[in-house]
Amino acid sequence: MNTGCIASVALNEEITSLQNLRIVNPVVDEENKYSLADDGNDLRNMVLTMSVWGRQQMDDSANRVSTQIVEPEKDASMSELIKYNEQLNKYM
Repeated sequence: MNTGCIASVALNEEITSLQNLRIVNPVVDEENKYSLADDGNDLRNMVLTMSVWGRQQMDDSANRVSTQIVEPEKDASMSELIKYNEQLNKYM
């Protein structure tokens, strides 16, 4: 078995495991891509929130009160999305 085949088998096993945990949807979309299930999206949001919080705690300007970064709604305007991305990039 070559390395590419081994990697493919390992990836398939990992995707199956994530599907069993209801993190990834079992069906791919029209572009042949997997998407996050509701539980997976909740997990993503939690990890992203923890990441941003941790980065804020490590910020050199610890004496300054940092602005709280809140993920915009799905129907947010382009200007809200740009502002969110600028704040988020500071801590990522």
